[in-house]
Amino acid sequence: MDTTQVGGDSLPAASVAETTAAPAPPDVLIGAGGEPLTLGLSVFLIGALTLGMTFVGVFPAAATGELIPVAIFTTGILLLVTTVWGLLRGQSVLTGIFGTVAGLFLSFGVLVMGLYHNWFAITPTAVPSAEAIFFIAFGCWFTLLLVPSVKLPAMYTVTIALVVVSIGLGSAGLLSPSATLLQAAGGGFLAVSFCLAWLWMNTHTTEVGLKAWPPLGKPLA
Repeated sequence: MDTTQVGGDSLPAASVAETTAAPAPPDVLIGAGGEPLTLGLSVFLIGALTLGMTFVGVFPAAATGELIPVAIFTTGILLLVTTVWGLLRGQSVLTGIFGTVAGLFLSFGVLVMGLYHNWFAITPTAVPSAEAIFFIAFGCWFTLLLVPSVKLPAMYTVTIALVVVSIGLGSAGLLSPSATLLQAAGGGFLAVSFCLAWLWMNTHTTEVGLKAWPPLGKPLA
């Protein structure tokens, strides 16, 4: 048996290797572990679908108040749950992305509620500019997100690119103002919800033990 001299004692080499090897970082599990994307993609899908239907004009303008409960209580809060779940799992990229998207929906819900109740003293003529500032700020962040997304399956990059285009169209439609551009933005958000449904299906088929479907494509880089 090979031995290694440690101080005044001779120890088996295998024992020395075991004691000097760095321990693997522990993975903190929620329940049986699980995949945070199963929740995050679900509620992001619902939020994007609601935005799309609202911008397209499926319902009367007077019904836009329905954005508030969806944006805050469905998408916003449950994306925060996804963020904490990912944080506990040590998934830093997921945590950063879903945490920021949670901020988008929560702040958008508060913005819409505040405009309805005049909390922020924004005059009616300035409302489009206030909403455009909101969309432009988050649009810039999604544009930056395109860069690291090229290391993910292609469907993630496509989804983020559609979000950027939709937000850009929405901002332009608010500043113009142009109902056509706003409807185009709504169509973009509906396309985003389709992509999120695609990602959701792939994640859930994997989680229940089926073959991953539909395919997400190879990373662009």
